[in-house]
Amino acid sequence: MTPAGMGMLALALLWGVGGAVWLLRHRSYTLAQVPRFLMDLLGFPVELAQSWFGRGGVPYALLLPNMLIFGLFTFSPMILNFYVSMTGGSSIALFDRPFVGFEKYAELFNCENLLVPKTCTNAGYNFWTGMYNTLWFVVLQVPVMVGAALLTALVVNRNIKGRGFWRAMFFYPVMLSPVVIANIWNWVLHRKGALNAALGSTTEGLTSLAGMAGFDIAVTVVLAAVLMVVVVRSLGREAPSLAWTGVFAVLLALLTWWANPLSLLGHAGSVWLGLALAAVMLWAVAQERAARFVIYAAAALAALMLLSIQFDAVFAFDRYKPVNWLVTPKTGWAFFWLVFVFCWSHMGFYMLILLAGLQAIPSDLYEAAKMDATSPFRAFRRITLPLVMPTLTVVIVLSLIRSFQIFDEVYLLTGGGPGRETFMVVQNIYEVAFASDKPDYGQAAAGSILMAVVIAVFTFFQLWLTRRQSDL
Repeated sequence: MTPAGMGMLALALLWGVGGAVWLLRHRSYTLAQVPRFLMDLLGFPVELAQSWFGRGGVPYALLLPNMLIFGLFTFSPMILNFYVSMTGGSSIALFDRPFVGFEKYAELFNCENLLVPKTCTNAGYNFWTGMYNTLWFVVLQVPVMVGAALLTALVVNRNIKGRGFWRAMFFYPVMLSPVVIANIWNWVLHRKGALNAALGSTTEGLTSLAGMAGFDIAVTVVLAAVLMVVVVRSLGREAPSLAWTGVFAVLLALLTWWANPLSLLGHAGSVWLGLALAAVMLWAVAQERAARFVIYAAAALAALMLLSIQFDAVFAFDRYKPVNWLVTPKTGWAFFWLVFVFCWSHMGFYMLILLAGLQAIPSDLYEAAKMDATSPFRAFRRITLPLVMPTLTVVIVLSLIRSFQIFDEVYLLTGGGPGRETFMVVQNIYEVAFASDKPDYGQAAAGSILMAVVIAVFTFFQLWLTRRQSDL
């Protein structure tokens, strides 16, 4: 028998024999009370704890095994990690490592300017490059993740057809391992992958269509019809629809980008103009301030821009070349796909948490709001969002911590490249400790301590901000 089996057997004997002796010394049983004796034996540890610690100490006694496990596997490694960050040498044995104080931290902070990693030494350059990339990833990814999870939870919480199927489909990527996820998206995104193949075949078809029937005219007519439908839906029967206005806003932003009206003034792009127009239209509809007039004005502007576009020149279908999405430097594609893949693979988990929070909201509140003719957007802002805010706070904190810990997807998809564009702080810690010819466990431990401090600061700030908003 293994030592673990012998330990379990000894524990069972101690429970059974010791508990029986303790019960028979303190109580008397008849033959008819054997079932009661067995149930008392089952609850013997609770009674023993109550007799030792009193009624008020029983909860702490029951928490003691759990705290011992936490202390052994969580708090002890944290303390040891802090001790290792104060030591040097290359030995993994604690007592063979010389104490060097804060020398490892000083190596990371040995910079002329912390905001410019190139002014640091080699250790500081790698660490702060990874830290700033990680912070930038968190700033971009957390709002996208939380927003997508909340929107998806709101949709699958409605009474729609195939609701269980859609819930399962959104949650399915969570069950995949990072290796499987990386292999799937590598197959999609490499130069001869599925995405480039799909884009190449599409552009060939569009090029042939342009040659046969005049592509500019055909696409102009199709987009004009789409815009007409979206505008009519946005206006609604009684009041403008915020959801359809959102669709119209996306189309207007894309149309402004393609038409590039600022080129008449000598500017290269109109991306920010399109986003500003879309934001103004959404704000006007949400606040119910001249909403119909704003939608009509945006429709007229879209029609003018649509007539000015030369689609074959804008899209250059016949000049499409496959893109190295993950390895082309200074394009931002590697970072974009990293955010996208991370959201795709983890969004279902946070959606499930938010779905539980939405289902806990009493339906009577929505029925009362409907009787008062409250708009869906106002009901969401006044009922759904305040009541789901505690759950949303948990989701934000969990996604924040998980985003700082990103490693698997980066290491398998881009390896930190191209260059150092997707090099994250956890990858730096891993390479310093395990992938280097001369591992420096002290420096890796110091880096992990600093990362934990940054995560704690972000988490506490988020909790403080949420609590302050709830008090208001």
